[in-house]
Amino acid sequence: MVSVKSHVVLAAMAGVCDGRFCFEAAKAGAGMVIMGGINFDAETIRAGLKIKNRGRSEFHVELCDLENFLFREVKTAKRGGAPVAVNVRVATLEGLLRAGELVKNSGADAFELNAHCRQHEITQLGGGQALLLNLDKLKEWIKSLKKVLDLPLIVKWRANVVNDVALAKNLDSLGVDAFHVDAMKPGYSEADLEVIRNISKKSEVFLIGNNSVTDLSTALRMIEAGARVVSVARYTLNDPRLVGRLAREVEEALQRRMWKISNLNFG
Repeated sequence: MVSVKSHVVLAAMAGVCDGRFCFEAAKAGAGMVIMGGINFDAETIRAGLKIKNRGRSEFHVELCDLENFLFREVKTAKRGGAPVAVNVRVATLEGLLRAGELVKNSGADAFELNAHCRQHEITQLGGGQALLLNLDKLKEWIKSLKKVLDLPLIVKWRANVVNDVALAKNLDSLGVDAFHVDAMKPGYSEADLEVIRNISKKSEVFLIGNNSVTDLSTALRMIEAGARVVSVARYTLNDPRLVGRLAREVEEALQRRMWKISNLNFG
C-alpha cells in the first residue's frame, strides 16, 4: 500500500529526477516522487544514449551498473520522507521482468511502467508510447510483471493516442493499481480535462492527472475533473522545492473549500 502524502506529486523527468532531485522535492512536501525515466534493457539503454547525444536529458546507466545505481538513488530519494516510485522504460519482456526484480529489491514503494515516452528512439523499439498501439503486448507484459512484482503498479500513458476510457478499463481488469495520465491534446497548450473526467467516471482506479499543472488554479481544475492527485514536472525543473510550495497551496485551498478529501492510498 502506498500512502500519498499530499495532492501534488513529482512526475518523472528523464535525466532530471534522480535521487537528489526527488529527495529535495519530497522534503519540500511532494506527496510522492517518481524517479526516472530509467532504461532497463540493452535496447533502451542504447536508445537513451542516442537521445542524450542529440541534446536531450537522459540517465545513461549501463546494464552492469543498474542495480547499484538504482539502490543508491532510491535510498537517497527515500530520505525525503515521501513514497518513491520508479519510472521504467523497456523494449523487451526480459528487461521488464528484470526491472521488476530490481525495483522491488531497491526499496522503492511503487513501479511505474512507461507507456508514455514519445522519443522515436524508444517508440521504434516498441517501448514507451508505442505500447499503447499494441494492447495485446501491453496486457501480456502487465500479466507477466505482476507475477514477479510485489509492489503497487502504476501505468503512465499519454492521452489521445488511443481510446483512453477503453484502455483504462483494460488496465483496471488486469489489476493495475494506479493510472498516471498525461492529459495532452495535440494542438492545445492546456490539459485535456475531459479525458481525466471520462476516465474517473468509468474507473475507481487511483488516478494521477498530469499536464500543464503550473499553479494552484491548474492543479485544482484537474482535481475537480476527477484526478485524485496531480503531478508536476517541468514546473519544478529548476527548483524541486516548488512541488512542495504548490502542495501546500493545494491543501490549504481544499480545506478552505471544505473539499471532501479523497483516499490517497493505492496498491
